[in-house]
Amino acid sequence: MFFILSKILSFLLSPLVWIMLILLYAIFCRNRRKKKRTFLASLALLLFFSNGLIVNEAFLLWEDKPVAIKELKNYETAIVLTGVTSTRKEFPDKVFFSKGADRLLHTVQLYHEGKIKKILISGGSGRITNRSVPEARQLKRVFLYCGIPAQDILLEDRSRNTVESSHYTKKITDSLDLGEEFLLVTSAFHIPRSIACFEKAGLNVKAYPVDLYAEDRDYSIGYILLPSEYALYKWNILIHEITGYIVYKILGYS
Repeated sequence: MFFILSKILSFLLSPLVWIMLILLYAIFCRNRRKKKRTFLASLALLLFFSNGLIVNEAFLLWEDKPVAIKELKNYETAIVLTGVTSTRKEFPDKVFFSKGADRLLHTVQLYHEGKIKKILISGGSGRITNRSVPEARQLKRVFLYCGIPAQDILLEDRSRNTVESSHYTKKITDSLDLGEEFLLVTSAFHIPRSIACFEKAGLNVKAYPVDLYAEDRDYSIGYILLPSEYALYKWNILIHEITGYIVYKILGYS
């Protein structure tokens, strides 16, 4: 039930949904004064949430900073969270990626540079409807393509969200000798919630943030003034993540 409710909440938290609902109210409102105010409110929201500078500053405050590989000590195992392949396209001999492929690519780099010895991929299906191949198995195929030996790849393919991922991963680490401290590889925006969940589950993890949404500051006129549809998308990601972090705290999941 929590899984389904989280998907519904994700939809309702979208700024674009808020703007559309306000516009619909304005269209059907018979009071001319209220109609004008709601149109102006929807325009103000659109300008705010489509501003690249504002959302970038928000991500700079929220996201963990990247870690230099040369400053990283060696780890026995890296835990890689899924959520990066396309959930709307499956093909027998291909894996399609959405944004977030850094989780895989940076882990490959860590392995080949000797910073990690094993890779534990954690994540099943994040869809409400069933998915034929859990995402962890999809990522394993790509890790193999990248030259990672099969004996160095472990799978947790049952979880549907971060809290389940932490619990199922803990069961695997308890049954195998995978080290005392783990490198947790996930998107920078997801670090606060994932670290909290894995520590709550009893795992000693070090954050390795990848897939950053925050960019170097840009104060050019075009960047400041021109609306951006990508900014709307980024706000959707950030609001969803912050809400998830708060809900997990309230429910005692992290």
